[in-house]
Amino acid sequence: MQSTQVVGIRKYVVYFLFIFLSGLLSAVDYFSNKSLSNFIPEQVNLISNFQIPDRLLQNEFSRLSSSRADLVAENIRLKEELSNLRVLYVENQELQDNIESYDLLIKNISDFELTYYATSLILKNSTDEYLITGGRDYNFEPGDLVINETGYVVGYLGEVFNDYSILESFNSTNFNFRALDENNNIFEVNSNGKELIFSSLESTLNSKVGMLYSDITFGHINKFPLFDLESYEQTKLNNKLIVIVPIEEMLTFQSKLFIPKSK
Repeated sequence: MQSTQVVGIRKYVVYFLFIFLSGLLSAVDYFSNKSLSNFIPEQVNLISNFQIPDRLLQNEFSRLSSSRADLVAENIRLKEELSNLRVLYVENQELQDNIESYDLLIKNISDFELTYYATSLILKNSTDEYLITGGRDYNFEPGDLVINETGYVVGYLGEVFNDYSILESFNSTNFNFRALDENNNIFEVNSNGKELIFSSLESTLNSKVGMLYSDITFGHINKFPLFDLESYEQTKLNNKLIVIVPIEEMLTFQSKLFIPKSK
């Protein structure tokens, strides 16, 4: 019981001391013209003098610039590689097409004693003549036959220049050709640009004419098929056979053409 009373008395003493000190400080502050209050700041500002070194900033900037330059260079390299791959793809496709054309040509020709030079169309002039690749650089000559990948004659060289030649094809109005049928009857072949006109030079033809061929008789390098007349109307005129055939198949810039030459 006594201990409880002692504890209660101590509490009152502590309270009294706290109030006394507070009042004392207030009185001192009042009679000292607020010197004590002015000494204690109303707010505290924390000022930091920490600075990032310039060398560290330069190194970081250089690293970022170098990384960006590397990315740009890598992007350029990848674009160049993609462009090169596209070129290789196109070249590969062209090689495959050429191989297929040569394979088909080999299946349709019977003379392997000749060299077959691949050529292609460059452009078409105002007289419906085609300019094709290859000329004197391949020893081409006027009159050389031009055949397609099935081995059929599609024309001949009219003029030859250094690295290109003029092809007289079926739709050229200058086309003039001589051919033989299977019975060695001679035919003259001309074109008006839209039709081929076949006319025999003999008057003794009694049977229907079929396939016509080129022949060494007319200075051709060999015998190649020209045209099959069997399915077309054949008319006798002045004891000569006349056949008029519309030109339906035209050469294109994708046509695979060859010029046979002696080895």
